[in-house]
Amino acid sequence: MASFSFDIDPYAVLGVTRDASLQEIRDAYRSKTKKYHPDVGGEDWAFRILAQAYELLSTDRVMRATRTETAPRPTPAAAAGAGQARQGREAPHRAEPKTESVYVGIVDKDVPPHRLVAVELLCVRYLWDQASYLWLNQKSSDDDRFLSCSLNISWPDQGQGPLQLAEREDEEILASLSEVFDHQVLSTRAVSSRSHVHDGGFTGWLTYSSFDRTWKSIRLLQEALHARDLGMRQWSRDLFIPRNWS
Repeated sequence: MASFSFDIDPYAVLGVTRDASLQEIRDAYRSKTKKYHPDVGGEDWAFRILAQAYELLSTDRVMRATRTETAPRPTPAAAAGAGQARQGREAPHRAEPKTESVYVGIVDKDVPPHRLVAVELLCVRYLWDQASYLWLNQKSSDDDRFLSCSLNISWPDQGQGPLQLAEREDEEILASLSEVFDHQVLSTRAVSSRSHVHDGGFTGWLTYSSFDRTWKSIRLLQEALHARDLGMRQWSRDLFIPRNWS
């Protein structure tokens, strides 16, 4: 089974036992989603942990069942031969399905690093086939393919290292970001939003009803930042959630 990049037990996150069935895992996820999804007032970081815990456990259950059901039962002679063959070579490694994908997006290279705003596009996507990870039919609505789309905005951009700012420049940047964010909430019809200025930094979160609305918001955000001599370093992160597995 795939692992977290930090020490969190997915069984503890979902509140299920290690022998829980796929249905029990799914029911626990749905129950906790009603509490932790950002659209109902939950914290984005908590929902991301919940979503990945569900992905890890459900994928493990499905892949384990698939291997059990599809593997042919060897005859005694074949089993003996396979045992001898394994002594001379290792069995081929079977790749585990990806639970997360990260890729670079928009980067304003002509903007000084200290004036770059970090923007993460986070999409929790439904999947319908555990083997090929194909998207649902392209004619399906966004609701059929996406569980959640959000923008996570922060400054300073931690990926730029130590910053050299002119006197009071941080105040000017923070004021601009607050203004841009408030306008973004209204002009892009965000479903929900939250922002916070603290310790000389800015963090903001916006969620949308579809991927198209989220991407349009990114473009409008970039224009608004450029108008204030700011830039964007944007990347996308997809979390993959199995769909219709029982």
